[in-house]
Amino acid sequence: MDNLELELKLTVAHVNTLLKHLANGVYSEVADLIQLLHGQSVPQVQAASNPPAAPATDDKSTETE
Repeated sequence: MDNLELELKLTVAHVNTLLKHLANGVYSEVADLIQLLHGQSVPQVQAASNPPAAPATDDKSTETE
């Protein structure tokens, strides 16, 4: 079961708390876990702070002639 992957939903505050406590661990034991958390969370935070732009419309019915 060590290789079973889980999906967890955590708030940014929860992840920061985990990282804070992991930072006190022995580097060789926690470095991989910190990298996994970082690698999965950064893209999500960036996506949330940069919502996709509204799709461009090519509707000519709103143009005045």
